[in-house]
Amino acid sequence: MKKIHPNKIEWQKIWTPKQLLLIFSGVGLAVLAMRGFMIPNKYLDGGITGISILLHEIFNINISLLVIVLNLPFIYLGYKKIGKTFAVQTIMAVILLAIGLFFIHIKPITSDKLLIAIFGGILIGSGVGLVIRSGGVIDGAEVIAVFTRRRTGFSNSEIIMLFNTILFAIAAFAFGIETAMYSLITYFTATRATHYVVDGIEEYTAMNIVSTKEEEVKSFW
Repeated sequence: MKKIHPNKIEWQKIWTPKQLLLIFSGVGLAVLAMRGFMIPNKYLDGGITGISILLHEIFNINISLLVIVLNLPFIYLGYKKIGKTFAVQTIMAVILLAIGLFFIHIKPITSDKLLIAIFGGILIGSGVGLVIRSGGVIDGAEVIAVFTRRRTGFSNSEIIMLFNTILFAIAAFAFGIETAMYSLITYFTATRATHYVVDGIEEYTAMNIVSTKEEEVKSFW
């Protein structure tokens, strides 16, 4: 039996039609969300995507360049802490996202602020979820959350919440409190969409069993 080195890149997991479909579909949804909804209205998502839009709007830096440069440190952390296969899949997703943002320009799909926040969040959250299901990420925030948790003891949610609180506070100062509030709706919607795509309906399914024969019940699992 051939032994597989744990740090070896598992190309057979990367180049399957299913994995490639997940990556391309996820990136496509993210590009649609950012170009058609979020960027024209200065609405932010959390994490590296949000920082990229923020810096793009304040300093007029090319957003494709920002997406690549800001994700590089987290790709390296993922390579060191998670593995080479994860790093390769993440690099593919980030580069595809940068290419899509560079070449694809979409007119704002709607001018309704609430629709922009909700559908922008659903689209980018679904895109992020599909890329996660492929084995990579298009946003380095999750990687840094895992890395920091091991050193500080805070949970992923607490670290990401602190990170995004600072981000949205800067957005409120730069773009106004109303834009920051709609950005929070975008972020919340994106988070729920990502969880649904990654976990499916299983996340919302539960069963409570009340019995005096707990040991016998446990044996069924």
